[in-house]
Amino acid sequence: MLVKYSSNNSGGRWWLEDKDWHALEAAGWKVDWVRLNKKSWLLDADGERSLGALATEAEKEFETPGEAMREFEKVTGQTVSDEGCNCCGAPHSFSWSAGAMGFASGEECLQYMYSNVPRSLRDGCTGKID
Repeated sequence: MLVKYSSNNSGGRWWLEDKDWHALEAAGWKVDWVRLNKKSWLLDADGERSLGALATEAEKEFETPGEAMREFEKVTGQTVSDEGCNCCGAPHSFSWSAGAMGFASGEECLQYMYSNVPRSLRDGCTGKID
């Protein structure tokens, strides 16, 4: 399945540095470089970046979304489950289509990376107060 990574300017900064985008490309991800994207709505004066970012999306074929997320972490050193700031949202999100569309960002990514991860804090709650 094709898994697409999208970066979010969470907390007023891009969480991936230039070296991370180049590392993703070296690992076989197809990086959507801003300078080549005709749809970029706001190019910096140098024509290479948008709001300071060299790229904001990348994609690659994987067997599972979890495999993509684990490789992303290994290649970039980032943590896909980071929540970012509470007003801007999570800095990393992933989408895919394998029959049905899928999407995960922030802590939602954990359920695709590991088994037996609750979907929310209420999953597995006994209702008892200790």
